[in-house]
Amino acid sequence: MKKKIELDSDGRVRIDVGIMSLLKPIPYGNYYKEKIIKDKNLLGFRARANPGGQRSFVYRYRPKGKDANGNYFEKVNKTLGPWYDKNDPKEKDLIGITPAVARKIAEDMKAKIVRGEDPNLVIIRRTKGRPLSDMSKMWIDNRAKSYKSYDNFLSIYNVYFKQKSKRSDHRNLYRLPGMEIVNKAMVDLTKDDYLNFHRSISKFKKTQANRVLEVIRLVEQYAEETGLIKKRVAHFKKKELNKEIGRLDREDPYSFLDLEKYRKASLKLISYKNKKGINTGRKLYLVPCLALRAACLIGARSKDQVFNLKWDQINLRTNKIKYIDTKNDEPMELFFDYRFKAVLRIMLNHRRTINHRDKRFVYVFPTNSKKSKTKYLKDPRKTHSSIIKLVGLKYKCIHFLRHSWATNGYAATGDSMAIQELGGWKDHKSVEKYIKVSDEIKRKRTKQIAAYKYHVA
Repeated sequence: MKKKIELDSDGRVRIDVGIMSLLKPIPYGNYYKEKIIKDKNLLGFRARANPGGQRSFVYRYRPKGKDANGNYFEKVNKTLGPWYDKNDPKEKDLIGITPAVARKIAEDMKAKIVRGEDPNLVIIRRTKGRPLSDMSKMWIDNRAKSYKSYDNFLSIYNVYFKQKSKRSDHRNLYRLPGMEIVNKAMVDLTKDDYLNFHRSISKFKKTQANRVLEVIRLVEQYAEETGLIKKRVAHFKKKELNKEIGRLDREDPYSFLDLEKYRKASLKLISYKNKKGINTGRKLYLVPCLALRAACLIGARSKDQVFNLKWDQINLRTNKIKYIDTKNDEPMELFFDYRFKAVLRIMLNHRRTINHRDKRFVYVFPTNSKKSKTKYLKDPRKTHSSIIKLVGLKYKCIHFLRHSWATNGYAATGDSMAIQELGGWKDHKSVEKYIKVSDEIKRKRTKQIAAYKYHVA
């Protein structure tokens, strides 16, 4: 039997955590009505459950004095803040206050009224005193979801602002000086505080420290827009941040010869037979190996354009792949040749083994398991590592297949503009980062210059 809130003879009860957990809106036909309970120890202090189920604290008071007509001012209901049930998974991440904190706010407001001061100053000061972690949570919930990098932002918030990671290296990081600023009021933080925060994270990961400051800049911008801070201080010069050398600058892409070895190693994995002579490799490696092969052939981004490719995006008559949802929000088409068509023929045969009602049926590279949340192949890194280990190549992340496609394509054509169009880059600066001019290309261009008789010595 469900417990009910027991009121005293005056219809009041002491508001605490136990009472708040029992507070629910009142059923009213097919809808709900709000329910309000009064505290028996502090006059005007109340708790409310709105029709949607959210619970909050309220302080009801009458402003001191009279209006121009000599009448007492009307009573005011001031919301002090929400309460959340930590045992409710829907509410556990909400930013709320405890009954004790709400009671203290109400007492401070009452004291302000007695002194003839504005009681709302208590709420304003407390709101503007929100710690960096709370403001970051508000930004994550209300603004960050509009960014395509939301998942990355959420990960940064959980590790560096919420500081709830259980990893030992993260735990050690949280003990460093400067990391405690997440619990300080954002309005009081200075640029030096942020730089100390950055310096501590840099001891853990330098590039990630730069990403954290980028998030701080966005959070501070949001705080200024919502009126919680008056002036932004998170402006950082390049020399104040860690110098970053991109992976495309640090390492060379795979050559034509490397990719040929990569292809043969893929086929070897697919055709692997166990001691009994049964081909076990096909079931395990067919889809991931061909997905990686596709990434080598069409030059698209592996994570969001190759692995989740759908059959209805492919036009076998025109040899084109159509993308609507792209990184730059502009539709684009990519061409493919006979090599990618061969991959598609194999995957069409594999598709016949999947029931047409199965959600995996629509994807070119479906998962092996029906129980998988994403019905397409999401992460073939283990297969990628197995191929590299088998052939003896230096490990490079899967994204280097796109980098290799661009570099080798430029070596074959000498036309960077064509590579830009074929790879779907929006501007030429982007494709320039991917094209690495090899020594072989440099030697060819040197010979061309020498052969061109542009003047007589």
